[in-house]
Amino acid sequence: MSIKTPRLTRDRCGVYYIRLVVPKALRADIGKSELRRSLRTKDCSIAKQRALTLNLALEAALTNPKISDFEHLFKSPEVTTRKAMTIDFERGFFHADTPEEGQTLQSIIASYASNRASAVKDQISEIMPVTKCGTSLETAKFRYFMERIKTLKKSTYNKQLGVVGAFAKMTGNIDVGMITTLTVADYKIRLLEDNRSASTVNDHLSILRGFFDFCINNKIVRMENPAAGMNIVGSSNQMESYETFSEEEVGRIFNPEHYLKQLKLPDFYWCPLIAMFTGARAEEIASLDISQIKEERGIAYIDILRGKTDNAKRKVPVHDQLIALGFLDYVKVMKEAGYVKLFPHLRDGKNGYRKNMCRNFGKYLDKKEVNVVSELKVFHSFRHTVVTALTNAGVNDGLKRVMVGHDVDTRMSSHDVYIHESELTIENMQRAINKLTYKSVNFDALRLPATAFLEPVARRLKSKFSKRKAE
Repeated sequence: MSIKTPRLTRDRCGVYYIRLVVPKALRADIGKSELRRSLRTKDCSIAKQRALTLNLALEAALTNPKISDFEHLFKSPEVTTRKAMTIDFERGFFHADTPEEGQTLQSIIASYASNRASAVKDQISEIMPVTKCGTSLETAKFRYFMERIKTLKKSTYNKQLGVVGAFAKMTGNIDVGMITTLTVADYKIRLLEDNRSASTVNDHLSILRGFFDFCINNKIVRMENPAAGMNIVGSSNQMESYETFSEEEVGRIFNPEHYLKQLKLPDFYWCPLIAMFTGARAEEIASLDISQIKEERGIAYIDILRGKTDNAKRKVPVHDQLIALGFLDYVKVMKEAGYVKLFPHLRDGKNGYRKNMCRNFGKYLDKKEVNVVSELKVFHSFRHTVVTALTNAGVNDGLKRVMVGHDVDTRMSSHDVYIHESELTIENMQRAINKLTYKSVNFDALRLPATAFLEPVARRLKSKFSKRKAE
């Protein structure tokens, strides 16, 4: 037969709490008749273990202190009368021989009662802290994602929404102020128990850290970020572990004989080339509108309006080699054809516009004639390749970061080149981006007529329209 755990209760969301009914003698000092503290778990066995520790602390706090705990009360001129009085707080027995001693005894008892109440109040407040900030987790989540939808691409937004939603489902819709490091640790343990990889766990924790940063910075709650320092040590996110393409691999990837034969749609053809000369992310390229290809002071550039991070908004000059390949001619042809999107046959799905393009490129890498077979070498590797190439070319760190959409103000070391906003001009960025060279590729053989993709796009759009109509 199981033994009932004292003071343990559970709310309607299934979260366990410790509930303390404050003794009447202490209610005036504590200011409440009842205190509750969340155990931050829905697991009964875990809740009982935590409740045991708290119950022991509460019992110690509520036990009447001994008179020896208040020796300071007797350090007064009346101390000489102490031996003529009998004071037994444990049994509630008090005796004085004279009226004067009786008055002294009353004063001592009153001081003791006051000090005892103060001591118990402090102990209980430490054990049962009032941590509520007045904003529930669901309310804070709504406010957070109302902002994030303005800056994140759809797939990243959905991913973050899912992570914070899963965390809220585990904890219940509790007050944000009641979430502690222990709460986040429980979530981390649950992910590990579900056999999630270390990089996935760290990814989830990074998203939660961003959410709680928002809550703190927007004065929703006053607390230390409960997700800070929770990452699994020695593991980095998968995205940060991707490798660059070697010069020899770049030559195989863009071998005209294989590239033109297998990458016959405009996104298959142009996206890898744009990535190799800009360092832009797959979704940033695949989702482009034609209107985002602009010109400033005679320099053509890609105006990236939004992306994975807040720093994604940027202008990236069009590399001279892309112009030589006919990229601007392709843009003009598609605009004259009445299209809005640069790749009009693509549709925005759960994972954005990039899904099929990235999947197709991955299959292309696995081809025997290309043979770039590594889980760490994917479309995103172009981004690493560009950053590495710009670094090797001696490009100013500030220019490099602004072109690929990283935080310009980040300092990796004290030896970084000082970054001045005046240097981050479109002219300087164009000179920097044109330092990207790939000697292993015969780009002249890759060039296609500007109208080469009009028919394939029209055919693909017609096919998709017919399928939707049939459905």
